[in-house]
Amino acid sequence: MSTFLSLLNHYGAELESRRLNPDISRAIMGMSRCRTGALGHVQWGCQGCHHDDRTPLSCGHRHCPQCQHTNTMQWLTRQEAKLLPTHYFMITFTVPAELRKMAITHARCLYSLMFSVAASVLKDFAQRKHGGDSGFTLVLHTHNRRRDIHPHLHAIVPAGFYHPRRKQWHNGNKQFLYSHMALASVWRARLLTAIHA
Repeated sequence: MSTFLSLLNHYGAELESRRLNPDISRAIMGMSRCRTGALGHVQWGCQGCHHDDRTPLSCGHRHCPQCQHTNTMQWLTRQEAKLLPTHYFMITFTVPAELRKMAITHARCLYSLMFSVAASVLKDFAQRKHGGDSGFTLVLHTHNRRRDIHPHLHAIVPAGFYHPRRKQWHNGNKQFLYSHMALASVWRARLLTAIHA
């Protein structure tokens, strides 16, 4: 059993006594029962030798270190194989504090706008700086670590660009990608424009 799960079992009752978010409560309940038999068993048998084996079921929760470790490592290996041989930057696009309440009442619309605006900003900056195309991956986080509403996007951007006319990849400067002040300013202006449209 991992250290995390032993701590969870030791302090689980104290955690449950606090008013936790339902998602966190479900995660704690699932992980504390993972592979204990409380979630049931799978039974394997051999008709030839009459060997019988019962294995306790795992919780399958995405945060469980006990049952998701292998899946996580396999996923990481697949993702690493897709990486370009270049340096990467992480850029964060945060919704201004005054607009965060929209994430409660109009979540689907706001999140969709966040993705489209961030994509347009990154594409335009790549075109202006390099005259080429840059790929990126956007990941949405809806809350901060204290579970407060705090919508923001993390963008993983390679330090380089693809020149479509020459059909060539060019490695960029691995020390600097774009001015964060310029990115933030354009992001906020375009997001406000998109919301009012």
